[in-house]
Amino acid sequence: MDSLLQEITILPGVLGCFVFNDEQQIAGSKMPPIFKENSIKTIGNLLTRTIQIGSMAQLEFKGIEFKYNESLLIIKPLPKNALLIIICEPNANKSLISMTTGMLAEDIAKAMANPMAAVAPSQPAATKSSDTAAPGQQEEVTDLAEIDAELAVILEKVKDALAMAIGPIAAPVMKDTIETWAKQGATSLATLPALAALLCIEISDEDLEKEFMAEIKTITG
Repeated sequence: MDSLLQEITILPGVLGCFVFNDEQQIAGSKMPPIFKENSIKTIGNLLTRTIQIGSMAQLEFKGIEFKYNESLLIIKPLPKNALLIIICEPNANKSLISMTTGMLAEDIAKAMANPMAAVAPSQPAATKSSDTAAPGQQEEVTDLAEIDAELAVILEKVKDALAMAIGPIAAPVMKDTIETWAKQGATSLATLPALAALLCIEISDEDLEKEFMAEIKTITG
């Protein structure tokens, strides 16, 4: 459970998150130290009651957002009436958070059903470069010989922009997409738009694609 919630907390603008089950217990938490267990339970109980009131009025719960001056509270439903509660900065990327939580929801449900089992996050297998990298060493985007040092620096920035759109799975997605891009012809700054187009297919979200392409324009000048 911890590793799954960690994937959410590393997203830009996310301050912490926790899972509150139907037994009014904390099933998992990655919250800042300032939030003590009793405070987290109080938040969970209040939100559970709010949703129950909506159910009495025959309102279907698909998600709730509470926006405050300094924070944003996002509540997502999980199986068996459990809740995934995320605390973010007000300007956090809600589309990215929604996409990531949607990808992890099934694994979180499995972890709740069997807390003793280690559940691996749903993401592509790590590349050889990440498996063998020394601690603290920056993961290389790709080991393709065709890419020179100048272009490699640009591609690292593109990878960072991609991570803003799709989160922690950006590195393996970037590597696979660069390999596809290389098969289309010479890899160079001139053909970078073709790589960006391939990455937009992987993003598969119109708003996130626009943000990604805007960031690419700042990278390439």
